[in-house]
Amino acid sequence: MDWTFDPPGDVADFADPALWHTHMAAHADDMLWQLAAHALNKRISSLTAADLDRIGPELAYAHPLHEPIPPGAETIALKPWCGFPRFVDRHAPWPMPPIPGDLDGSLRIVEELGDHDYAPGHFVDEDGDPVDLPVRHRQNEYLEWATRRGADGRLSSITFVAEGYDYYAALFDADEKAVVDLYRRFTGVPNITADALRARKGIWRVAPTGERDLVVRPGGYNYRNALNIDPGIVHLSHHANSLAAQISVAGVSGLARVKVDGTLVSGVDEEELLCCNRGGDPNRNSDPKISQQAYTLTRKGYRYTLANPVGVYISGVDGQSITLPDGEPLPREWWTVVRGHDLWSDGQSRVLRLEIAPPRGETIGLEDLKVNGSALRFPGQVARLVGVHLFVTRWKRETPGIGPMARCLGTCCRADGARVLLRDEHGRCPPGTKIAFPGLVPDAIDAP
Repeated sequence: MDWTFDPPGDVADFADPALWHTHMAAHADDMLWQLAAHALNKRISSLTAADLDRIGPELAYAHPLHEPIPPGAETIALKPWCGFPRFVDRHAPWPMPPIPGDLDGSLRIVEELGDHDYAPGHFVDEDGDPVDLPVRHRQNEYLEWATRRGADGRLSSITFVAEGYDYYAALFDADEKAVVDLYRRFTGVPNITADALRARKGIWRVAPTGERDLVVRPGGYNYRNALNIDPGIVHLSHHANSLAAQISVAGVSGLARVKVDGTLVSGVDEEELLCCNRGGDPNRNSDPKISQQAYTLTRKGYRYTLANPVGVYISGVDGQSITLPDGEPLPREWWTVVRGHDLWSDGQSRVLRLEIAPPRGETIGLEDLKVNGSALRFPGQVARLVGVHLFVTRWKRETPGIGPMARCLGTCCRADGARVLLRDEHGRCPPGTKIAFPGLVPDAIDAP
C-alpha cells in the first residue's frame, strides 16, 4: 500500500499535509543513507543508488517509501520511559541548599533555564551580536513542562508537552499563521505576530574556538523564542528534543554492531549499546531505551519502521501515585488531553499535550494533592510519573538472519564512582576517567 507520513497525533495543522509528508520523507532518506554507509563502511558521499538498492532490503530498519510494508506487519508501542531527566538524577546532589521535599536539589535545578543543551559557546546573529536564548535545557527526555500559578503563588496547572520543535519549524515554513494561532491559544497572548517567532538575522552557535554552527537560518523559525518559555509552553525547546533525534536513535539501532573481536554487541546493556552506535545520549532515560528496544527487534530477525504517524507521545500517567488529601487516587477529570488522543488506552496513547489542573467547581488545588505521600510542591514530582513512548511497525524477515553487521562507532568513558557517561568516538578518555565499555573500538585507552 502507499505510505503517507501523517502529522504526529493526527493533528490537522497543515493546510496541505503533503508538505509534512515531504519533510518526513527527507528524514527517512537521511536515515537510510546513514545506515547504508555504516553497513558498507563507506562515506555517505561515496554511496551510489546501486548501493542503496542492494543493502536497503537487508537492513532491519526499512524505508517505508522504498519498500512496501507486508500486510501482516504489527504496530506496537515501545516500552515507555520516565519523563523526568536521568541526567538530573545522575548529577545529584546539586549545589544548592536542601529544602523539604527537595533535599538534593533535583526538583529545582530541572526548572532552571539556560543553554547547556548545546556544546560550550554562545549564540550570535549574522551581525555577530550576542543573542540570549535560554530554554528548558535540563528537560531532555522528549518531555518538557511549564506551570501556571494563581495570585497566591500556588500551582494552578502543569502542562506537559512531547511535540518536537522541528514540527513547528516545518509548519512555520508552510503556514506562519497556523503557528501564530497555536501560540496565541497555548500562551494566552492575543497579539503574537510571526515576526516575534522569527530569527530575522539568523542564529549561530559560536564555540570557544571561534567555530560557528548554524542554528536557525536568517528569517527562519526561532524554536528558542522567549514566548515558548514564558508565559507558557507550546513545544519542546531542548536542542536534543527533536523528532529528527528520535528518528535517528530508532533508525541507527536497525543495524547489528560488533566489537573489535568480532563478537556481536548483545544490547543487554542499553548504555553500552548507545555508546557503541552513538545514536544518542547514554545519560538519558529515553535514548538508551529506544535504542535497546529497536536493537532487540534487529537481533530477533525483525524488520521495522517507525509507525505512522511518527511522533513521540505521552504514554500515560501513574495515577495511583497522585492522591487527594484523603488518600484516594486522583480522579481522571483532573487531566485534560489538549492535543493527541487515547491517554487512558493502554499502549495506544498518542498524546502530545497534557494538562493537570483542578476541574471546574473543585474546592481544592494542586498543592493540596500528594505525590507518593509527599505534598505536591514541584512540577517535577508529577513529571516523574509521566511516561513517554513511540511506536514501531514490525514484521519478520523473509529469510532467517539479522542483516549486515557493522563496527561500533564509539565508546564511553566514566570517572570512578560516577554515574555520568562521556561519549568518545576514539576511546581516548580524558584525565580522571576510564573506558566504561572496553572492546568496542580499536585502541581504546585510559588516560594516564
